[in-house]
Amino acid sequence: MENGDGSFRVGEWTVDPASLVLSDGERTVRLRPKVMDLLVALARRPGDVQAKGELLESVWPDVTVGDGSLIVVIGELRSALGDSSDDPRYIETVPRRGYRLIAQVEGLSPRNETRTRFSLIGAGGVIPLTGGRSVIGRDAACDIHLDSEHVSRSHAMLEISGDRVLIEDLGSKNGTYVGDGRIESQVELRPGDCIRFGRQAAVLQLAAEAAPTVTEASAVDP
Repeated sequence: MENGDGSFRVGEWTVDPASLVLSDGERTVRLRPKVMDLLVALARRPGDVQAKGELLESVWPDVTVGDGSLIVVIGELRSALGDSSDDPRYIETVPRRGYRLIAQVEGLSPRNETRTRFSLIGAGGVIPLTGGRSVIGRDAACDIHLDSEHVSRSHAMLEISGDRVLIEDLGSKNGTYVGDGRIESQVELRPGDCIRFGRQAAVLQLAAEAAPTVTEASAVDP
């Protein structure tokens, strides 16, 4: 179970994704958002080798970047953790395969990897959805990370069970909308429904459907 404030531990470090800070009790290190995103992605699957492509998709879901960007961010994260590629205590490079976090992780739940038939289609591309509950928000520790100033840290929650997709707002500042209406309670979604998280728009899609074109909503946040 994750801590109520979203923090977790990696080795000797306490990680606070919301404030982009690492602390070991004596030192405090502030990370760039992409560096924190990488740490969270690795910490979700400690001990597992994650391919470069997987990490690129996790950290840069809305843009296409090359391996060089990942190498730079890996280097920044190692430096922040006081780690070394030659004698790693945190991040191990697995030649021709990828990277894995080898330190112990406490207080961060693994992602539910059970894929469903559903995806969210937004301006940044396709986000495959997994079963169970997924928190959507700006916080790097959220299951679905939306990097927008108009999205709250923990904005909304999706719950998928079989063919049912439910959404509820989590007290966000700018609201969650289905169609033109701001939701006040849990709402069941249908394929093709347009959802707006503040100004960030997305469409619920079944895997077999053609992806629509979605842009950020032009309406002013309420």
